[in-house]
Order: sequence, then structure tokens, then C-alpha cells
Amino acid sequence: MTSAYRNFQPRRAGKKLRDGLNPHPVAPGLSPKKRRAQRLRDGFKGFVYFDTFEELETWQPQDVDPIQQPNQPLLIRSSGNVHNEDGPKTKLLVCHDYQGGYHNYEGVRPDLLDSEMYNCRYLQYVDSFIYFSHKLVCVPPPTWTNCLHRNGVKSLGTLLIEPQTPDLGRLLTRTDGIFTVAKQLADITNTYGFDGWLVNVEQDAPEVDKDWSDLLVDFILQLRELVGDQKEVIWYDALTIDGYVDYQNGLTPSNRRYAKAADGLFTNYKWTDKKLAQSKLAAMESAIPDENIFFGIDLWAQNTNMRGPSRVTYPPKGGGGTNTGLKSYTDQLSPALSSQDPLPNLIPFSIRDWEKIHQGPMTRVLYGKLNSTPQVADHGPSLTIFTKLAGCWEEGGDQPVNYNTMQETLQRNVQHLCLYKLNMPADGSLKATIKIRKRHDNAEIRNGFYVAYREPGGPSLEYSYHAMHPPTHGLGPFVNFPIQNSNKQLVELGVFLEGDPDQSQAIALLDIGSIVIKPWTETEHRNLETAFTLQDIHLVDVVRGSRVEKRITWRWATTPGQQERVWPAGMPWSQTTGPFSSFTVHVGGSRVIVEAFCTQCSLKPEEIEDLDERVDTQVVGNLFGGGHVRSARFFAHRADFMTDAKEK
Repeated sequence: MTSAYRNFQPRRAGKKLRDGLNPHPVAPGLSPKKRRAQRLRDGFKGFVYFDTFEELETWQPQDVDPIQQPNQPLLIRSSGNVHNEDGPKTKLLVCHDYQGGYHNYEGVRPDLLDSEMYNCRYLQYVDSFIYFSHKLVCVPPPTWTNCLHRNGVKSLGTLLIEPQTPDLGRLLTRTDGIFTVAKQLADITNTYGFDGWLVNVEQDAPEVDKDWSDLLVDFILQLRELVGDQKEVIWYDALTIDGYVDYQNGLTPSNRRYAKAADGLFTNYKWTDKKLAQSKLAAMESAIPDENIFFGIDLWAQNTNMRGPSRVTYPPKGGGGTNTGLKSYTDQLSPALSSQDPLPNLIPFSIRDWEKIHQGPMTRVLYGKLNSTPQVADHGPSLTIFTKLAGCWEEGGDQPVNYNTMQETLQRNVQHLCLYKLNMPADGSLKATIKIRKRHDNAEIRNGFYVAYREPGGPSLEYSYHAMHPPTHGLGPFVNFPIQNSNKQLVELGVFLEGDPDQSQAIALLDIGSIVIKPWTETEHRNLETAFTLQDIHLVDVVRGSRVEKRITWRWATTPGQQERVWPAGMPWSQTTGPFSSFTVHVGGSRVIVEAFCTQCSLKPEEIEDLDERVDTQVVGNLFGGGHVRSARFFAHRADFMTDAKEK
């Protein structure tokens, strides 16, 4: 009876009717030959992805290209909340789904941008980040993983089974009890240095296999075991335990087994307050931590460029897009299911509509914006900190409220903008060194940097404030201050603002060029500069398929007699570059400067054309915690660099 009923599902019948009337519901895109060629070209940018099960199954760890591997270890964060928040922590998961993914600006040698592209500015509030593209398997670009790891954010790839994906049965193929795909995904995770997977199956299970869903649960459990306890496997709310794609928009009996097998559930976007409460209860009954149920918000749902009817997403009125953030803020809900603590104010401050409907008192807020050009002397792109008023627009109007009429509603309290969440000792052994440029002369406000401390396991934070000196324009000064608070831990570093200027427009407070936290006494770390060497600089041809690229390559080694030196406790160590956080490659007397995160780099054709006939190259290794190691100079002719990535 169950089997007969299952085979007569109206949804399946409707799907078959739809596919019969429209046998090609999804555009076929590039041919397999052109996709393979594109994949090879993208490999030179540091991108790794798989379009078919055959590509995935035949991949081997030795296929890795060093430029495709991130080198930054994951920063260990504190387990506490951001500044004044109390109670259980709300977790935030961001799923990158940006114009198909794998853009040139995300590559290891990106071109300069004419306009700003997506960069997830508020990583200090994010716990996990999923890189998503419409491929069978998406590996996060190393540029993203390096950036995420420096900020303590886990980097996840995606396994995506779409309705048109062929060979679904190969997903659960086993050999000696080991799922082939699970083993490959785990090896890919370790080889490319990221932190887990989103598993998204949006295709009905094969009708002939009644045990397919049970096998899928076993697949998730085995994938979790193979990637290890420090990594994550997130299940997307699409396929139900009955084997049909039926979005539940919450935790229900239809997806509970998958959610319990995984580390978390990422729900579909059409949820309600009622679904939220029901899911919280279901999580409690199933012994699933409620903070691991992530409620999806589709920020692109009402993009006016999308064809077809508007998608129905949370909130019910307006649905998706920036309205979601507005509703979440005003209702004090968050994208993640927890105790319904308010989500930190991440993005609404630049949205005029939020200011128009904001019902609370006028508030001065802090926010940051990245600059593509240097704002601080001797530094590359920097972060500018601004302050502005939120909630200062007349209801239904297009003009800001006069500041003087609202001034009495402002409170002269201290505002905080967290930059980093940390987990470091505060025993006086560390100092923070920050290169800045102050941008304002307003005597009504005081701003600078703060550090927050907490006793191990303690509920509340203590603050130490370090105000900036009178305005300094031009060269950026260094701000140094000790990190000391008895036996407490340093858990946060950020910018503070006290007072309110007598104007309503946004004000630039300061530019931040760099932030370094390292030991106050650097003798031991200066000695580390003599413990390592950079050697064997030369040019190599890297061949992928029918394409070849000329690269500068080198290796690092321990100085003879220094093998017994103990690496300082707590200092990062890279699985690929050891003691080095990055390398700065100077070519042609610093005419061309390349920052590399592995022991290889390439030059662009226009960079090569600008070199003299005889070219000298030197590599500078930048140690974790400060310090530099310089190589001997390598000389070659300009023509030796000329082979770039072209068809052979």
C-alpha cells in the first residue's frame, strides 16, 4: 500500500507532466568540451570545481596546484558574544550566491576593479560562510578562505544536486562500505584547506530504491566522520525523508533525520514566526541544538531584474531583499534560530528605507567601508570608519530631519564597532600596533580603539579604551598599547565613539591601514628571522591540459642548526607555508610587486612588458607575528618571463 501510494504522488505526476511538455527546463549552457576548457582556464586563477560525477570521482590529491591552496590557519575566536550582548549566542551563516561565482576579482592575481564587488564586509559577525555556485561541487577560492580564516570564519564548499544533474545514483555508490563521493569530498576538504560542506539535494530520489533516503542519512554521517570534528556539514532543506523535494521551511519530521545526521540545517526561505517557534520545539524534542538550525533569508528574492512572479519569502509582506533585514530587525529575529536575541546591526545603516521605517529613537552608529586606494601612508587598501545617524528620516518623507530638533533624543553613550573577535592571553605579553590616519577635527566626539576582556567562562566583558591623539593628517601614526588585564582573555578588538557631533551627515572618523597583535618583547621573534631561509628561486612552466603558464617559484627551509628551535606557543603555523603568512615578490627592482600566499606566483603580460631586459627578483617572506626573511636575488632575462597562459 505504501509503495503504491508513493508511486502516485501528485507532485511527481505534475513534475513528469511539466518535463514532458518542456523536455529542457534548464538551459544546457556550455558543451562538455567547452566546460572542461573553461575549468582548466579557471584553474590558473586558483579556482577548483567539478561539473560531473566523473570529474569528482577521478580527482586525486596530487592534482592540486599550489596556487589553489589557501595558507591561512583558522583564527581561534572566543566563544562569547559581541560587546554588550548577553545570553545565548545567535549564529550567523552567510551563503555566497553572487552572479554565478568564480569571478576574476576572486582569483589569486585579480585585476583592479572599476566598481565595488561583493566582499562580505562584516565578517566579525559571521560564524560560517558557504561559497555557492551552480556546479556539482564548489570549492571556495583560496582568496576567500584566506580572508575568512584571518577573521575566524569557517569556509564551506557546496555539493549541489540540481533537478537536471545527471547520474544521481552515483552519489551513494559504495566500495567496502565507503561512499566514494564522501571520501572524495573529505580529501578535497583537507587538500584545499577549508572547513566543510553544504549538502543540497534538490532532485527526487530514484523511484526504484526504497532505501535511498536511509543511505543518504548514512552518507551524511560518514561525510561528517571523514572530515573530522573541527569541520561542518550543513544540510539544506529541500529533499525530505520520503525522497521528494518538498521545502519544509523549518525543522519537521520530514527533514529531521537529515538535520540530526548533519551539523546543522539551512532552511528554505518561506518561513514564518510560527514555523520558527515550531522548529525550536522540534529541535528540543530531537536533541538538536537550536542554534544549529539556520533560517534562510533570500536577499535577492525581490530583485527587480528577475523575470516571473515575485518569490514568496520571509517576511510575508514584501518578502526577501532588503525588506527581510528590516523585518528581522524590527521583530528582533535573526537568520539563525536561537533564543531570538537581536541580530547585530549589520547592513541596514546604508539603506534609506530602513531609516524611514525605523521606529526607535535616533541613534548614532558606526560602520566601516573598504577603500580600493591607499588612505594610510605606505599601505594598500584600508578601512575607513564612519559614523552617521540612523532613524533620522521623516516618516513618508525624502528629507532628513533637522538635527537640532532631534538632538535631545540622542544619548552620549559609547558606541562600539567590533573589528575582530579573538581568543588571546591578556597577561601583558602582547601589544596592539595599529597604523591609522585621523579624519576629523570635531571636538564634540572622542574616538579610538577598545579591547574587551573576559574571565574564562565569565558572562560579562570589561573594556579598556585607547583614545586617539589630536588630529593628524598626512602620514599615519602608529598607535601602540599593551594588552593586559590580569588573568583574563582578550576576546575582542574594535573602534569606539563617545559623544555626538552637531551634524546629521556621515562623518569619516579614521582610516585603518593595518592592525598587528604580537609579543611586546620581540627578541625571540626577531631571532626567528634567522631560523628560516628562502632558497632556490627559479622559473617553471606549469602545464594544465593544453595550457602553460610561466611562474616564479621558490622554497622555504629551516636554517641548518636551527631545527631544534621551538615555534612559539600560540603562534600560527601554516600547513602549506609553515612560518610564513605571505610572501612579497619584488621583480625588476620592485617595479612589479606581487603578494603571494604559496611558494609560486605568475606575472601578467603587461607587467612583463614594463621590465628591463635583465630582471632581478627577490622574495621576502612575512612571518606570522612579524619579522621578515629575504632571499638572495635571482637574475633572468625579460624574455624568460614571456610565456603566459595560452593555448599550446
